[in-house]
Amino acid sequence: MAVIAPHDGYLTLLRKRSFLYLWLAQLISMTCFFASNYAVLVLIEEVTGSTILVGLAIICFSLPALILGAPAGVFVDRVNKRRVLLASNFLRAIATLIFVISLLVDRHQLIPIYLLTLLISGIGQFFTPAEGATIPMLVSEEELVPALSLFNITFMLAQAIGFILLAPLILSLLPTYTIASVVIHPVESLYLIIAVLYAVCTGLIALIPTRDFIQVARGSQNRRNTQNLEIVSNMWTEMYQGWVFVRRNKKLFLAVVQLSFAGTLLLVIGELASPIVTKLLLLEANKMALVFAPAGIGLVGGSVLMPRILPRLGKSRAVFTGAVALAAATVLLPLITLAAKAIAPNSWNTNPILLICVALVMLIAGVALAFINIPAQTSMQEQTPEWIKGRVFALQLVLYNAAAIPIILFIGGIADLFGVDRVLYLLSISVLGFGFWGLYYERKHAIKSLPEPLDGKKEGEKVAEEDTLSSKL
Repeated sequence: MAVIAPHDGYLTLLRKRSFLYLWLAQLISMTCFFASNYAVLVLIEEVTGSTILVGLAIICFSLPALILGAPAGVFVDRVNKRRVLLASNFLRAIATLIFVISLLVDRHQLIPIYLLTLLISGIGQFFTPAEGATIPMLVSEEELVPALSLFNITFMLAQAIGFILLAPLILSLLPTYTIASVVIHPVESLYLIIAVLYAVCTGLIALIPTRDFIQVARGSQNRRNTQNLEIVSNMWTEMYQGWVFVRRNKKLFLAVVQLSFAGTLLLVIGELASPIVTKLLLLEANKMALVFAPAGIGLVGGSVLMPRILPRLGKSRAVFTGAVALAAATVLLPLITLAAKAIAPNSWNTNPILLICVALVMLIAGVALAFINIPAQTSMQEQTPEWIKGRVFALQLVLYNAAAIPIILFIGGIADLFGVDRVLYLLSISVLGFGFWGLYYERKHAIKSLPEPLDGKKEGEKVAEEDTLSSKL
């Protein structure tokens, strides 16, 4: 597949009005998502001071994807994606307003906070697969890699704006004020702004013409016009079909696993940022930008360069290169601190050379993540037919969150028990092993072909027979 250069590709994409509206909706909605998560963590920390309850809030962010991810994908595959995008943003705006009302009534009641966090995150599970399935409708085949790269950049940009700019600035700068004897804290003001921004996203999706949401005819017309009752009754069957489809297409299965692995690694970096700064480098917690900023810059920079690099390097070698570079960066962090302690035992952690080295290592880690993330996203798009994209994207989210939830809960405790340096050594070995496994898996199944639609037992048997014949060959 021919790939246009990134500097031309991004400008060409953003000149397409429908794609621009979808991209802006993603940027704003993801910024709201991250800002909302940040605000919930700050609120619960202020109210309770309990790490366990903060961890429970993090579970509320991720649990809906694990429970609703696959059913949402089935639903998205069967309905109009424009309506899903409209409804998900509108409902999140309403739910956020209810969240504000709940806080104004009693901000110390945690159960409504947890329930509304679950609700808002659950609604978002329908937006993500619908958005992913819409991108190929709005761009040409040659523009797909730049489009995915741009959306990956947007994800990191939204994370930076939400976590580093929007939420911290509003919570720090806005005063607490009273209107008609109702005390409004900065958290409530932030959520009011988020509700308005979700409404803006609804308007942006409404500006995309219905005719632009063109689905490639991969199945019968009845597949797209099934009534809601039939959708619900067939949901679990179709979820299973989606899983079988992914497992039988070896390249697609590999891409789904690699993309989930990259997302989990990103969470690990976020989870270990505080222990790295406070326990490994012995610096104040407010120095976490030393870890976050270079990694974010590296991920964005790598995503920008990936459309130019990927055609030359190839997806397999790009992912392996990213795994090796990330493993090296991970193991270098504790080794750099050991070297600094040996050179200057008394003032090693304030040495500017050490801080520069740490920043460079995190920059490499960010670029390495882009080398894993973008090829996996591209492969998943290429290997997935239109008629099942929603289910595949949803299954990927399920795998990602299934791995992320226990990591979020236990990574801090593991680091406290064994030391953050040993956790980094173990992580480095795991990443390198995953890179070699990816090479082995792809070479073992290199001759597998794309399976046909799973419409019956005979077609499933046909795919199985073709797989057996390919293995013998």
